[in-house]
Amino acid sequence: MKTHQKTHYKEVQRPNQIWIWAIVLGIAIMMWIGFIRQVVMGIPFGSNPGSDMQVTIFWVLFGIAFPIVMLGWLRLITEVRDDGVYVRFVPLHLTPRVFLYKDITSYESLKYRPLRRFGGWGIRWNFSGEKAYSISGKQGVLIEVNGEKVLIGSREPERLVEVMDQVSGEGNE
Repeated sequence: MKTHQKTHYKEVQRPNQIWIWAIVLGIAIMMWIGFIRQVVMGIPFGSNPGSDMQVTIFWVLFGIAFPIVMLGWLRLITEVRDDGVYVRFVPLHLTPRVFLYKDITSYESLKYRPLRRFGGWGIRWNFSGEKAYSISGKQGVLIEVNGEKVLIGSREPERLVEVMDQVSGEGNE
């Protein structure tokens, strides 16, 4: 592998479904209300309240950290470089997952149904043995690499395939 790879294409996706934002912010608001009521004002929160320490821990985890991770850091980065396709699901991957052109046997742009095919978005597997990296939408590129199928969600799957064609063709000439 080359040490300095040129990036020919880069796509950064963030969650854009309103229902995800509503759930995350709803949970965070509930944690803030519970914290303020019980810890700050001294009024027990709920019919079977936990200790102030428990409420504080849940507030830090779900009122602060969870929204920051889900709405601030969470993103899917796809890059086409000289030697292959790099996929990183931040903050879950510390380093990108690399799919080298020499190991890729086929790839195609497609539309799919994330809920039906994989049970939703994220890093997912299905009963057919396929793996998906997706954050939103219903489009992607299906890559067959080393005998396994990997779907990479993309807002521009045709462009991704076009750049892969160009770059993988340059490497094979």
